[in-house]
Amino acid sequence: MSTSGIYAVPKLTEKNWVEFKMKTIMSLTARGLNRHLDGTIKVPQPLPRTPDGKKILLHDKSAEATEADIETNLTILDAHAQKEALAIQQLYATVPNTVMIQVQNKRSVSAIWRAVCLIYEGKSDMVQVDTRARLQSM
Repeated sequence: MSTSGIYAVPKLTEKNWVEFKMKTIMSLTARGLNRHLDGTIKVPQPLPRTPDGKKILLHDKSAEATEADIETNLTILDAHAQKEALAIQQLYATVPNTVMIQVQNKRSVSAIWRAVCLIYEGKSDMVQVDTRARLQSM
């Protein structure tokens, strides 16, 4: 298990995809990270700069940003990055290394999650077909 208590998620194996998926979604939802997982979170943007790069502007480019504006923006960017990292860390801690290697080039937790789902939902379908074939041959 990745953690204890209500956030406990089993290590992903070939046989526990359905349990793993449900518990991962619930664990990340309980931590307030579900929008990161499903990709619906609005990614904050850094404040733009003037064309010469010397001044930082407000997002609407109507005025130069104050130190307080810059600090607020950096705090928002940091909070988003920390939440992404927390969700990614949980996934990496609970998937096999072979899967982590396949998904490590993805840029967001939602992209990583979609890739893991594609890997295992395809396997899950194959296991069902194989199980049905074995049962029919009995």
